[in-house]
Amino acid sequence: MAPQSDQQAGVDQLRLAIPPEAGYIAMARMFAGSVARHYGCDEDVVEDVKVAVSEACTNSVKAHHDSGTIEPIELRARALNGDLSFEVVDSGRGIDTELQAAVQQGAATPPAGLYEGSLGLTLIRALFPGAEILRNDDRGTTVRFVVPANPVPERLEGLPSLD
Repeated sequence: MAPQSDQQAGVDQLRLAIPPEAGYIAMARMFAGSVARHYGCDEDVVEDVKVAVSEACTNSVKAHHDSGTIEPIELRARALNGDLSFEVVDSGRGIDTELQAAVQQGAATPPAGLYEGSLGLTLIRALFPGAEILRNDDRGTTVRFVVPANPVPERLEGLPSLD
């Protein structure tokens, strides 16, 4: 469960592996919040990151339990060109990409659960509009979202500068 750090071509990547149990989601939230703070994110953005990671991890725990998988869930954070990327990677059955496409086109109603396009993914996409949900090559799902470099909170947009 210890965080790991990788450096590839000057890119910092931090990883945390947690057991697929609900009690460890708080640890993933703390890890994500600490990483966001370390890279200078505003506290509102830190809270958004924690919510998004919590939603993705909750789904991953459910996916692992549904498939009987005991492999850890991996949370990855990477700083690249000033942006901060987060990924939650699980080893469950993976998403149904055809159903996901049909839901996004309004041609199907999703069953409950993040990976089928219901509230969890909707919330993550509301917080981070570029969020992606991908089926892994071997099995499982990756939820990825990016915190842009120096994001300006909406409440501050349009206010005059104090410079």
